[in-house]
Amino acid sequence: MTNVSVRVRRKAFTLIEVFVVVALFGIIAAVALAPAVAVVRRFEDVRAEEAREQRMTYFLRRIPDELRASPKEFVGEKEPAVVLVRKDVLGGGADDRLAFWSDRGGEPGVRAVRRFLPSAGKIGEPGVYLWILPFLTPGSVNWDMLEPEKGKLLFSEAESLRFALLPFDQNEWSDEYKGNRPRGIRITVKIGEEGFVHEDWLPPQ
Repeated sequence: MTNVSVRVRRKAFTLIEVFVVVALFGIIAAVALAPAVAVVRRFEDVRAEEAREQRMTYFLRRIPDELRASPKEFVGEKEPAVVLVRKDVLGGGADDRLAFWSDRGGEPGVRAVRRFLPSAGKIGEPGVYLWILPFLTPGSVNWDMLEPEKGKLLFSEAESLRFALLPFDQNEWSDEYKGNRPRGIRITVKIGEEGFVHEDWLPPQ
């Protein structure tokens, strides 16, 4: 009897075939995951937009709330109770400053509100800040000496800040003002090309 040996050859994948399969799996995974990635990114954008709107709402309401806790007149002083200084920066952006006395939150003192922009010798996060100055009057605020680390950042995204006040004895809004507490305040904020306007009314007494 003759022994016949049979050699069985197993077919294997070549390296190129493996690469092709891996590439195909990669393409399929990318196509399948692309909508999910887009949804996640959109969700993150929506969350960021909602957070910005919440910060905007807080800022726009905080200033009128501070004014409501201020007296109509600055008692004991011959200075105005409220001072609004109109200011513009290069490029057309508004950079108004508002000062008034208030005791909101049990912290009596002059509230000074303005934008801070970093420059030579001035370091800090840009945005609208609120300073509480207990030993000053509204008319004695030195705006150039206010340091961001001593204030409260209200809204960092603001690229333009404009105030307007409506005096009790007038029917037109004023861009510059020195006098008693007004009956209305208008706040205009710009972020890029977007503009936001908020008007609020103050108590007569």
